[in-house]
Amino acid sequence: MEWLFNPWLWIIIAVDILLSVNYKKWIGKAGEFWVKRELKRLPSEYLVINDVMIKTNDESTHQIDHVVVSKYGVFVIETKQYNGYIKGNEYDKRWLIKSGNKNFYINNPLHQNYGHVKSLHEVLNMPEEKFISLVCIPSRAKVSVKSNNVTRIYDLLEKILSYQEVIVENSIELYEIINNLNIKDKNERKNHVRNAKLIKNNKDEEFKDRCPRCGGELIKRNGKYGEFMGCSNFPKCRFVKTDS
Repeated sequence: MEWLFNPWLWIIIAVDILLSVNYKKWIGKAGEFWVKRELKRLPSEYLVINDVMIKTNDESTHQIDHVVVSKYGVFVIETKQYNGYIKGNEYDKRWLIKSGNKNFYINNPLHQNYGHVKSLHEVLNMPEEKFISLVCIPSRAKVSVKSNNVTRIYDLLEKILSYQEVIVENSIELYEIINNLNIKDKNERKNHVRNAKLIKNNKDEEFKDRCPRCGGELIKRNGKYGEFMGCSNFPKCRFVKTDS
């Protein structure tokens, strides 16, 4: 039983618990770090703000991973650090992720990022067509997503620089406004994270009996091997609920 009194053992156990509890958070932060580093390579006329939190007129807060202000538009970038195989399109409510033998669904990040665009549109009082919404995937995941607004990290700069039409005349002023609106208060940021988790849990509960692919109702169907839960929009949607 002497091993119980080995301090290194308990340190290793504590670190292991800490890693398992905060794994997703740290993975997400790592993705944001790599995108942040990539955005530093943009020419000086592109003004970058990372980790932006703003409050809209209804007092709701919105946290945006990266905002790039330029005369070619305001780029609103959401970072998603997922591994495995990602499949979807810009219209799906949820995207499929295959990781090993497990399949799971995530809320469409393009829809999430559109909410960020709407919030900036409101506080800046600027037309939506002057915003460019991008979802950047910095991981090595295999991506099969039908959308021009989804990019890998190694294509991110090329994607941003491909916009060459001047549509914003006051980019420096906009940059300063966003900087001034950016909430830095730690308590407000903690409250935002707490509220975001509640919203996510409510959405997960809402989707429990809904098809994660198209939002249709999951109903009992009869097949060759007996009863199963399938989408009511069959044959247009062929989603089947499995135990995994």
